[in-house]
This record gives sequence, structure tokens and C-alpha cells, in this order.
Amino acid sequence: MTPRFPHQGADRAQILADLTRSKAQDLPYDGRAYAFIYDAGAEQRDLAREAFGACMNINGLDPTVFPSARRLENFVVGAMLELLQAPEGAVGTATAGGTESVLLAIKTARDHARKHKPHITDPKMLLPETAHACFHKGSHYFGVQMVPVRVDPVTFRADVADARAKLTDDVVLIVGSAPSYAHGVIDPIEELAALALEHGCLMHVDACVGGCVLPFLRDNGVDVAPFDFAVPGVTSISADLHKYGFAPKGISVILQRSAELRESQYYACARWSGYGIINATTLGSKSVAALGAAYAIMRSLGREGYQERARRMWSATGDLCGAIEQLDGVRLLVKPDMNLFAFTTTDGDVFALSDRLNARGWHVQPTYAFGASPAHIHLTLDPSNAGGAGALAADLAACLVDLPPNQAPPAQVVAMLSMLGSGADLDATTLMGALGITDGQLPAESADIHRLINAAPPAVREQILKLFIGELFS
Repeated sequence: MTPRFPHQGADRAQILADLTRSKAQDLPYDGRAYAFIYDAGAEQRDLAREAFGACMNINGLDPTVFPSARRLENFVVGAMLELLQAPEGAVGTATAGGTESVLLAIKTARDHARKHKPHITDPKMLLPETAHACFHKGSHYFGVQMVPVRVDPVTFRADVADARAKLTDDVVLIVGSAPSYAHGVIDPIEELAALALEHGCLMHVDACVGGCVLPFLRDNGVDVAPFDFAVPGVTSISADLHKYGFAPKGISVILQRSAELRESQYYACARWSGYGIINATTLGSKSVAALGAAYAIMRSLGREGYQERARRMWSATGDLCGAIEQLDGVRLLVKPDMNLFAFTTTDGDVFALSDRLNARGWHVQPTYAFGASPAHIHLTLDPSNAGGAGALAADLAACLVDLPPNQAPPAQVVAMLSMLGSGADLDATTLMGALGITDGQLPAESADIHRLINAAPPAVREQILKLFIGELFS
């Protein structure tokens, strides 16, 4: 076996040059990416980088040893509580990302029910089918069973009547999105929270995407549906600072209406021979670098800076949505409540359209059909790409010319998928080769891969994803 651990140290210039080369194929911050990137501009990136570096040596494990961790977290959490109209006595915690915030909301609901409703042995949560996948992960990790709630096939908002019909005694949590990632629409939070109040369970609002935008749209005079702590019955909110807070990955917050609720979020252990453990999050030792960067960006932009960027993103969203509504061959799935949305084709192959846009230098996100939502292209707008909305609309019109009709996936690969669906083992390298994926690299055109995954049932899609990620890290 060839040794991989370096025997001799390399010089600084060589190491940094190697890192630069390794990043050459990463998604660029060039204003042409409409997914994954949330960029406030070069000035804020530079500030975040400096603040991140300044806080690299802080360990959030013990805020008595590193009091700066406590000061930074109290500032950021306090600002988010104010932004989301929390009542007196509300509290919060900085986390490593939206997924961790959601996991903690689910743990809180489970442990709060154990404390106050010990007769519940099979806790459940009502989850709209448009809710983020991290709720499924939380269900898997914490044993809180998901009860899927339908969404309206036109508005893609949670169906409150369906939620009410599925509200049983062992439901400990109701979930709503503000907004949902795929379609950018806010669930009927007031009605869902009223159900939670009536039933006596907790209500979590996933504002990971919207928490740092919707309040500023509201400041700008946009009619934003009620979604935060001003709504009676909302007991917790997750909001990401590494999305539209414009901080580096990974920093989010989980906000709780009361300290009593947050107690169920904590984990403590004094039953070993070492130091006393008290964790507010799933992590023990944890970096405070991204939190420090969030603190710096928040102070740098201020409310006015966020309002201006929200205004710019919302204007570009209106321009793009308006352009799509004027084009033949595509349609919006629904008008969004925020600056992210989905559109699909009416008489052509949506995955071929995605390839064409990517070939013109636009990074867009092809997404598969599920439930009421058809296969579509997802766009996320940020301050850096808002100025390119007109150029993207023009290229979209050009890409629709002679767009091929929907195509079936390759028969050879469909046969392989049938093996996965029947539970048979399948060599990952063989499947990846049939998909045109070599050495972990996707082909220049990936429509065939997307058509195939879109045609597969969710359980098979999950198997493909596991095989793919396993190949990438083998």
C-alpha cells in the first residue's frame, strides 16, 4: 500500500498552491450560480474570512473557559430573537447548521413529551411533504415517527384539513416551513400553530431559508404571511445564518419560546469519570469560527444592509418570474413568497433544459418529482446573482428553442435499477459507469442521470445516492 501520511512536511507555498488547485472545479462565486451559494459580495466575504480566522481557536464546548464564545452567541441569538419577534423569556442556541437546528427541535419535542406526557410511547410529528429532508433524518435519529401531511397541488402549502384529520393523541410536534425550499412558499403557519395550541403539542417553524430575509422583506413593505413568534402557538424556529445571514458554513440558530423548552433540548451527563458534560447541541467540542463570522457580518450590514439586499433579491425574483410567465414552454409551479422558486417545462425535457442552461454558464438545480411536485428546475437568488436575472431570462428563452421532448432513461440502466428495487446487490462501479460517472466526476451533460433517478421510486433513489456518495469517498 502506498503511504499517504506525509513523512516530511511541505512548505507553506506548496500547500496553499495545492489547495488552490483542488478548488479549481468548485462552484465559482461569479454571480452565475443559482443554487448553493448565498453571497453578499466581496467586501463581506473578506470580512467574514478575517473574523473566521480570528475565532478559529475558540472551542464552544465550555463557555466558562472561552467566555468569548458566550458573548458572540448571546449577541447573535439575541439579534435573531428580536428579528423574529420573540417574547420576553425566549432563548436560543447557535448550531452548526439548519439540519442540527431541526434535529434539536425534534429532540426537544420528544423529550418535552417524555416529561409532560409520559403515556406517549410512540411519539409522532405532522410533517408536510414539502418539509426539508432533515426532518426525515431527525425522525430516523430520534424515533419520532413522521406522519406525512398533504400539500395543496396548486399552492404547495400544507393542507391544514389533512393535518387536522391526522392529529392523534401521540403527536408531539407540528412542522411548517417559512418558506419551503423547493417552492419558496410559506405554509399556513397561523392555522398549523392554532392546531398545535388546541392539541397541546409543540409547533416548529423551519425558517432556515427565510429567517434572515422575510423580516427584511416585511420591513420593505412586502406583504409577508405571519410565520414567527408573533404567531401564538409557535414554540420554536430554526434560522440559518450561513444562508441569507451571509456567514460561512456552518452556523444556524434554534430559538425556543421559553427556557423550559430549551431544557429539553440540552443533554447532560455526570455518569463517568471525567468532567461534567452539558451540551446545548449534538456536538461536544465545536468551532466558533462561523459564529464569529456571522457576528461580524451582522454588525457590518446592520438592518439597513440586509433590507437593501432583500429589496434587490426580491426585485430580481419578480423580474425572473415575470419573464418565465411570458415564455412558451415553461411555467412557474407557484408564485413564491421569497427569492427562491421552481419552474418546469410544459412541452419539453426539463433535464435537457437544465443541461442547456449549464452549458451557457448558469448553475441551476434540477430536482425530481415527488408527491404533488413535478420534476423542475430550482433557482435561488442572492445579492451576487440578482444582477444577472435579465441575462438568465434571455438565455432561458434561447434554450427553449427546439427543446427535445421528454425522453426515457437508458434501458440498460433501468434494468440495473430493477435489481436495486428488488433488494439485490449491485456493484457500485458498474452502475456509476453505466451512468457515465467516472472517478467521481459527472459527465458534461447529466440529463440521462437525472431522468433515471426521476423515474425511480424514492427508496431506489436513496440506494443510488448511497452508492454514489460511497464511490466518491472510496
